[in-house]
Amino acid sequence: MRVLVNATPLLTTLTGIGQYIRHLFMALQKTGKTELRLYSGLSCADRVTLPPEGESAKRQRGYGWLQRLVPKPRGLRLVAEKLMFAHHSRWQAKTDLYHEPNYLALPYHGPLVLTVCDMSCFDHPQTHPQDRVRLMEKHLPESLQRADQIIVISKASGDALQRWFSIEPSRITTTYLAADARFRPRDAAALVPTLAGLGLAPGQYILSVGTLEPRKNLGTLFAAYGRLPARLRAIYPLIVGGMRGWLTGQLLKSAEDMLKRQEIRLLGYVPDALIPPLFAGAAVFCYPSRYEGFGLPVLEAMASGVPVITSNTTSLPEVVGDAGVMLDPDDVEGLTDRLQQLLEDRVAAATLGGLGLARAQTFSWARCADETLAVYEAAVAGRGVRVG
Repeated sequence: MRVLVNATPLLTTLTGIGQYIRHLFMALQKTGKTELRLYSGLSCADRVTLPPEGESAKRQRGYGWLQRLVPKPRGLRLVAEKLMFAHHSRWQAKTDLYHEPNYLALPYHGPLVLTVCDMSCFDHPQTHPQDRVRLMEKHLPESLQRADQIIVISKASGDALQRWFSIEPSRITTTYLAADARFRPRDAAALVPTLAGLGLAPGQYILSVGTLEPRKNLGTLFAAYGRLPARLRAIYPLIVGGMRGWLTGQLLKSAEDMLKRQEIRLLGYVPDALIPPLFAGAAVFCYPSRYEGFGLPVLEAMASGVPVITSNTTSLPEVVGDAGVMLDPDDVEGLTDRLQQLLEDRVAAATLGGLGLARAQTFSWARCADETLAVYEAAVAGRGVRVG
């Protein structure tokens, strides 16, 4: 089956959607059952590739100028991408099906599979930039109407989609994600050289990751961490990896003193090669997000054998099951108590880490790829398309 994919999220620093595209389509390549054509701005490729570390692929591909010249580029960029994508889909990339993994479908005359990772722009619009919310409100309904089949990455996301748009259940399929094989338990001695470059030591820090934005609920984490005894904060700094996003002013002000004392450290963007050892070296992984389509960092921490504390909302219970600590995202005192317990009782922490590791091994990108192929087949069959 010849599949055209919008792979433009691979051109920037990889966030959740970029990781989904990267791992799903690498797994699909391994099946040998698809011929992929990955649209990337001005060109199409037949394999999943990533730009060199630290290089701005947007400038390479010819549409970064929109962001530099136009104050609010999202809508204009979508217009430009529609024009370029239409050219590729009509004249250069003869395909049986188009998979849009990033919500908003581009022009295509044929079967369409759409991935909707979450509905946070609709459920919590105040946590997103206004231009993003407006773009979703304007264009997502039309994309959903066009889609032959829709993939969601958790049952919680599927429920939210049906709540907002009353999509027929027969058009929605849940395909769970997985942790990359690079996320695994590692010997402390092997971690020392890498972590030393970040000023860290194995087993002597609390880790949280994700773009700094309201939905990740770092304010609750900072407040809970600040309630820990000073002796624990001295041993276990709170390390936050992720790019600075939006609406961060109040968050940073709330942690000003702890940031000055280096009890809380914001690493910013972390190179891809450093992320697995950073996970594996954590004493505890804490992810108090208010809303997730899946919550891949939680699964990556579990796959690394690290005990997890997260929220009991949206998709996170589907990922964690009984293999982690789950709390109300506003429970500051409860979060402090559970952090202190796991930091002081390393036997309990190791037991929880083992449970997480076992559960993480039940998720598989190969299975996600197989389930995605079944969705493709349903979309093509529904249109009566003969696969070439």
